[in-house]
Amino acid sequence: MDNLAQEVELKGIAKKNDWLSEIDQQKITGIIGTLKPLKDDVHNSTFVVNFKTLVNKILRLKFKNIIRSFYFHKLSKKLNLENIASEILKSKVKLTRIDHFWSPKSEEPVIQWHVDNAYSGRKNIKFFNKPDNNAIKFFFYLTDVTSDNGCLSYIPFSHKIAYALKDGIYKKKIQYQPYWTLSDFRDTILKEENYNYIKSKVDEKILIEFLEKSKLILEKKIHDHIFDQDVKKGGALIFDEAGVHRGSRTKFNDRMVLRFFYQKI
Repeated sequence: MDNLAQEVELKGIAKKNDWLSEIDQQKITGIIGTLKPLKDDVHNSTFVVNFKTLVNKILRLKFKNIIRSFYFHKLSKKLNLENIASEILKSKVKLTRIDHFWSPKSEEPVIQWHVDNAYSGRKNIKFFNKPDNNAIKFFFYLTDVTSDNGCLSYIPFSHKIAYALKDGIYKKKIQYQPYWTLSDFRDTILKEENYNYIKSKVDEKILIEFLEKSKLILEKKIHDHIFDQDVKKGGALIFDEAGVHRGSRTKFNDRMVLRFFYQKI
């Protein structure tokens, strides 16, 4: 556990293979299998994480969902997810979301390079989130994921840059502009006053390397597969959602993933 937490804290992401037992894999696949979408579209279902979501499921008569939620909570405790997230964030944490995604076979990416909690690129924002509002995410794969087949790609150390940027915006040291996409994120960082603020919070070597690599990605001078995270069925990725990441296309088969999100209390 210590090594996983340290790797996520340092690089923003870590991988653990063979994490789910065969029994748990079969159980989860059975649950997600009953929730397969009727149409060829990315589909997800959320599960109970607190009293509010429990009431919501009861009012909507989602009793099967509630029963399944109990199993997922039990699984999260068995896998020690709360303690891992707490160690990464150096704080007490709470489980804020459990969901699953079923992404059908497609030539289109699940999602392009982006930054989570970046207001989806909106221009006019009234209230800004605290920089500590980011989640630690656990992606458990129920299918093999590889390059061009549903894997997540993540630019190491980018979570540190994003945190510094959000910190500057929240403290009104940096003027907000959309930064959800990779290109907008770079443009925001490259403004001289923004760069200087971020440089005061992050090792400049990390900043320079990110800007160099992200430029090559956008100019298609390097293949962005170098950041792909291949994971076998039953394995998982743990990552800080603040970092720049994407979901590749599912070229060869559907992708099934179970996700747990933890945030600071």
